Parts: sequence; C-alpha cells; structure tokens
Amino acid sequence: MTSNLKKSMFLSLAALGFLAAAGTVNAHSADAKSYARVTSNHKMTSAATSRNVNFTGGNALYTKAGTLRGAKKVASITTVKKLANSKSSQNNVRAYRVATTNRGSVYYKVVTYDGAYRGWIYGGKVQSTFAGGVTSFDTFKNTNLSSLTDAQQNATYSISSPGTANDGKTVTYKQPAWTQYKVGRAITDSTPYANAKFKIDQVGTRTREGDQWVHVTNTADANSPANGWILYSGLKQVDAPIADSSIQINLVDPSDSSKVIKTITVTRDGAKKGTNFGYNDNGNWTISMSDRTSIQNQIRDALNGTSYTLDSLTTAQMAQIAQTNFGSSVNIAVTAVTNIADNALRINFRKPDGTSLKTIDFVKGGAVKGSNVGTAVTGSTNWTLADGDKSTIQSQVNSALANSGYQLSGGNTLTDSQIDTIARGQYGGQVYLNVVSVSNGISTITPYGKQKDADDKTAVALKGVSGVYSTTPNGYSIPDSVGADKFVENPTASGAATPTNRTFNVTAAQLADSNGKDLLTNFLSGIKDNEARKAAYDGISEAYVNQAKTQFISTGLNFDEFSGNPGSKFTDETALNYVSHSALNTLKSVKIPVFSPSGEFDQAPAKDTNDWAQFTFQSYKADEGTYGNPVKAYYTYDQLTK
Repeated sequence: MTSNLKKSMFLSLAALGFLAAAGTVNAHSADAKSYARVTSNHKMTSAATSRNVNFTGGNALYTKAGTLRGAKKVASITTVKKLANSKSSQNNVRAYRVATTNRGSVYYKVVTYDGAYRGWIYGGKVQSTFAGGVTSFDTFKNTNLSSLTDAQQNATYSISSPGTANDGKTVTYKQPAWTQYKVGRAITDSTPYANAKFKIDQVGTRTREGDQWVHVTNTADANSPANGWILYSGLKQVDAPIADSSIQINLVDPSDSSKVIKTITVTRDGAKKGTNFGYNDNGNWTISMSDRTSIQNQIRDALNGTSYTLDSLTTAQMAQIAQTNFGSSVNIAVTAVTNIADNALRINFRKPDGTSLKTIDFVKGGAVKGSNVGTAVTGSTNWTLADGDKSTIQSQVNSALANSGYQLSGGNTLTDSQIDTIARGQYGGQVYLNVVSVSNGISTITPYGKQKDADDKTAVALKGVSGVYSTTPNGYSIPDSVGADKFVENPTASGAATPTNRTFNVTAAQLADSNGKDLLTNFLSGIKDNEARKAAYDGISEAYVNQAKTQFISTGLNFDEFSGNPGSKFTDETALNYVSHSALNTLKSVKIPVFSPSGEFDQAPAKDTNDWAQFTFQSYKADEGTYGNPVKAYYTYDQLTK
C-alpha cells in the first residue's frame, strides 16, 4: 500500500511538473505574440527638405518602435505636445529612417534639430505619407518681395552690428537659422564685411517664431561668402542720397531709434536744398495744414500692415519736421501696438479727417505672427484673400459699420484695393481702411490727362492700375512688310512686366531660344528687312508710351473722399482745391521700358539697352458739379523721366 501510494505520488508530481513545463512554454509563446516585430528598416532617401515634420502630440517617442519588446520612452505625449507647439525653430524635427512591423504599422526615426530628442514614433500605415504621431511641416515660408515696400526693396543695407554672435542678426546663414537640419552659418564672423553693402533679393518668415528673414547679396561681389540669410532686424539701411527738393522721414521704433520701421519721402517742387520744410510762427516751428494732412496720410499708409501706428502728429513732431532741411532726413518715433493677438489682424476704420472711427480684429486659428493674411495673385501685382477669410472679414466689417453713420469708401462691399490692403497685412499687425459718412454725397474724382500745352479737348480718361510696371500693350498695328507670322494680333496680356522680365507680343517660337537671347533681340533678329525692323521697333516703343499716357499707379490713392451735402453744388475751384491739397495732386504713370538699339538695324542681331521711365501727371483744373455725382479733374504730362 505504501509502495502504491509513493508510486501514485511520484506520478502525480511528474504530471504536475509536465503541466508546469507546458504552462511555461505556452506562457512564452503567448508573450512572444504580444510584441510586434520589424519586417523592414531602412534609411529614407527622399529630399531632405521633404522630411521636415512636426509632432501631432498624439503619440510618444520611443527608443524603438513602441510595440517592440524593450521599447522605452524617450519623450512622453506631454513632452511631445510641448515640442509640437514650441515657438523655437531649434525644436523642428527631421525624419531620417522608416520601419514597418509585421502588423503593418509604420514608424519613423526622428531627431529634433538641436539633437535633444531622438527616437522612433508611430507614423500611420503608409510609408509614403506622414501620419499618426508626425505630420509634414514647413519650417520656413517664403513670401513675395512685394511684401516689402518699394523703398525697402530698392534700399541698400549693411549689417548693424558686425561680429561673431550666432544670434540671427550678426552673421549670415545658408538657410534661415534652424530651418533645415544641420544647415548652418554662411560665415562665422561678419567683421570683415562691416562696410559691405547688400541688397535684399528674397524674404520670408520662420514658421515657429514668425520673425522676418531676408536673403542678401553683396552689391560689389555676387559670389561673396557673406551672401545669405539674416534677420531683417539685423540690417540697417545705408543712407541713400535725398533729393534737394525732398525730405525723408524715418519712422522709428519708440524704444530704439536705430530701428527704422518705414520711410517716406516728401517732395516740394522748387524747394532749395538747405532751406526749412516748415516755418516759424511767433517762435514756434510748424507746418501747413495741407502738409500735415498729406504727411499723416503717408505715414498711415506706410505703417499699414505693421504692428506700429501714428494716429496723429504731435506738436513736437511737427516742429521736428518743420525744422528739417530739404535734402536731409528726420526721425519720427511711432507707437508700437501691443494689444493685438499674434494670430489677429487689426482693421482700423479711418474717417476723412484722419481720425479713427473704430477697429475690428480678424482672428485666424493657427496663424503665425508676421505671416501675411492673404497671398499674391499669380501673374499680377495684386494680393487676395481666401474665400472663407474674405467672407468672414466682410461680415465683421458690416457688423462694425452698421448704424455707425459711415460706410467703406467705394460702397458697402470690400473693393479689390481694400482686399489687397488686408491681404498684404500681417498677423500681429494692423491695416487701415477709409470710411465716409453715409449722409455725405460722395463725388468720385475721375482723372483726365493731356499733353502739356495741348488743347483741353484732347484730354482722355486715365485708368488707375495697381501695378507699378506696364503690362503688355495690346492692339498696336504692325507694318505688312514685317510678316504676319512674326506677331500675335491683340494677344491677351500675360501679366505685369518687371525690370527683369519684359513681355512683348511675340510668338511662342520666338520666346523659346536656346541661345539665351532676350525677347527684343529675338524679335529684331527675326526680321531681315532693315526698314521693317525699324518700323516694328518704333511700333513697340510707341505702344508702351501710349499706354503710359493713359494709365497711372492707383495704389494707396482714394478718389472717393470728396464729399458734401447730397445735391448741393460746388465750384470748380472747390473741386481743384480738394485735389491739389490731397494725395491726388500728382499722379505717376505706370513705368514702361524705354529701349534703343546699339548699332544699325541691319547689323543683326540688334542689341538694346533698357531703362524704365514714367510720366508725371500734375493736376491743373477740375469741373464744377453737385455732391453725389462724379467730377472730372484734369492733369497734364510732359516728358518721360527715369
């Protein structure tokens, strides 16, 4: 019995041991199935700039794919969210390896630009698309050069504080700092370039900081090592000659007079260099009311879209301007606007007397301070708004002006010019829109122009355009002897010409030249008959000149502010007085290319020199009329000037 009991106990213990062993094997098997395994892992080969990503904040960062055995957290979801919303470009992220698990999940190995965080993060189910814990990210947004004023584009700059500091303002960079992984400085010491002069040829903003960067090129050396990107605030304008009959007003930051926000130029015909702009009235220096209004409007227009304002000139500021000599400059401090959200654009409604009626803030979720509210229209000098933004702003405008007694100048609906103004504005800044009294009868000024000393009956309507440069003139005739195959009759204008991209009415074949000839050379060398070539050449020149005689630059001008009691009469003197004491007094035609051949026409290929010139339209009379009806103002022009 005892023997049977021992045998029974032995068998039972053996059975239990077998079961325990079997349980251990099964446990290991189940444990192995709970972890994923990697089926592919390779270096990413797509363009480096296409692999800039940002965290979405939904997944943590691990030492290996999060579902693999032994994966440890490098950064928690809380930390990843902070990195995703960081305002420092050092926290930009680059993806450089990709792995796929047997479960079909994609993981990316990423690193922050400062190297502080490196690891694997879930990236969705498709290798070709960033998803899950990461999303594609544009670290830097290039903007159109037209986001700068003409003065800024044409100015020459130097580095404000040459040295070795790696602060974005002292040296130049191959790319804006921390916007591309391991792409650093162009130079490490700008001291040797302390006297170098630069021009701006590119502009944009870093996405996280929203600060403005510009690409500069040395004016004396196109291949200078110092050519590169730098914060705009790290530059200072090199003084340019100021005309003897002008003064330059530098609008400067109130806390740093060396920081010029914008500049304006005020010109007075016949003024002599060295004389005062204003006058002394019983011991007090001041300026005339018309100068005050004109300068104030210029300042407001110049500050449009910035985070600065100057609602009215103080007595002290008018005294500063009054004592400024023609041919020199003066600094006027403006006011920094501090209560505008980084993702908001403030729209100020300005009454005809220059005072502010009220303001509204257009807020856009996710917008970055310093970025433009709208975008440039392709092939045009105009800017526009996204349809949704346009609708929202129009609704805000309508609500703000309802029962105010005022409306937008030009009507209740935003005009193309007003949309252009808003679109060029920057988040964190402000713009101005003019409003007029609803009860006033608005007489729109319609300009007419004629050659100086010509009969008034020859005056023709002038067309306002927003672009500075001429677009291709259409409809001019070509001599039959030239050959119809060389030209396109009445073609559609293909966009605004620029100083480096002239557009002529020529065939596609003439544009596609493998030898790199410009359009005019192609055009002329394609015609063998000397007289025909000269006739065609003169025809193009005449077409541009005729266009400049009828088109003027309307940007910043308002022709809908001459108003009074509806139906009441006004004299021609009253109308002219309004025009001559406003920004409408002098208009500028569009700039046109003025070119002339070097050598004889029969010496193919003919080459040309190119300058840009324009007419100045000067007001000299206006019609009488009644408020509420359009009124003609008349201008003369004389010679083209460069």
